This record gives sequence, C-alpha cells and structure tokens, in this order.
Amino acid sequence: MHTQPGQEGPLPLEVALMKQVNVAPQCPYIMQLLEWFDQPSRYIMVLERPEPCQDLIAFCQDRGGTMSEGLARQVMVQLLRALNHCSERGVLHRDVKPENLLIQTDSQHVKLFDFGCGDLLKNTAYKDFAGTLEYTPPEWFLHRQYLAGPATVWSVGITLYNLICGFLPFSTIRETIKGRVRFTKGLSPGQRKRDEGRRVG
Repeated sequence: MHTQPGQEGPLPLEVALMKQVNVAPQCPYIMQLLEWFDQPSRYIMVLERPEPCQDLIAFCQDRGGTMSEGLARQVMVQLLRALNHCSERGVLHRDVKPENLLIQTDSQHVKLFDFGCGDLLKNTAYKDFAGTLEYTPPEWFLHRQYLAGPATVWSVGITLYNLICGFLPFSTIRETIKGRVRFTKGLSPGQRKRDEGRRVG
C-alpha cells in the first residue's frame, strides 16, 4: 500500500502509480485510469479501452508474426515517450513487453498499461525481482540487482527485437548474460550487418 497526498487512506501501489502518471497533463501513450474500487480481498481498476485494439503480440501474430521496421519505429517512439513521462512522474514500470502495450489497429496509436510490477523511481539499485524473466537485464542474474534506467533500456530493446524478428533474442539465462544477438534475414541489411553479434547493453 502507498500513501499519496490528498488521499484519505493508503492506496494499492499499482493504483497509486497509475494515479501518479495520469495527473494532468496526461500522456496520450499511457492507459488512463478512470476509476478504482477497493474490495475485501482485491481491488478493481477501470481503465480506458481504445477500440479497435490488440496487444502487440496479438497484433503481430495476426500479421504473420512480425511487424515492419517502419511501424516498429513508430511504436518505439510512442513507447519511449510513455516511459519518459513515467520517469518525469517518478514511476518505474518494470515490465515493458509487447503484451503490456495496446495498439489501436486503425491508427497505430500505442498505449502502455499494467503497472502491477511497477515501483517508485529511485537512483539506487533495485534488489527485488519484478517483471518478466525474458525481459530482465543480465545484471539481475549476475548481481541480483539493477538500476532503473539500464533495466528499462534493456527491456525496450528486447521488445523491439521481438516485434521485428518474431521471437525473443535469448532463450536461457546463460544466453542473456552472454548477450550475443543474431538477427533474422530480411531486416535492413546495413543495420543488421552493424548490429549482428554486438553485445546488447
């Protein structure tokens, strides 16, 4: 639970984080919290629902499993604006992945949601795990801690790779620590040649 100024009592952390990022001026790339209800064993959040929309995994699957580089670029710009807004509001999302991004299928407008793994932003290391293992930076596996900025950059990179290649770059913890990336054929040849085999992070 988290206490916020102006609130009568403590809020669930996820609700508090969403309220914090939704304070005006709002960010168009973050899902808006409309209302929430506290119940004895759980809480319920009412969020906006853009229509028509899908999460990015379903969106890609319906289009052959991947996303074009041009569209991926548009998606990343919107995601980075959302994450920058979170940072300015003192919020760390901690679970950036395609499943936590909705895309309006007619306009390609993207919204970040699901702050259930989030936390308040701090400059010191986080020493607790929250998020999705496949999007977790190598420093967590090596040192059991990570910094907000580098961990977010890592998860954004894994997300981008997944969107344009159709699968995750690393399938084991050892591969994650090694950080050697291989790109699929069909991507922009200049970029692939520069990046292939380069260590991520």
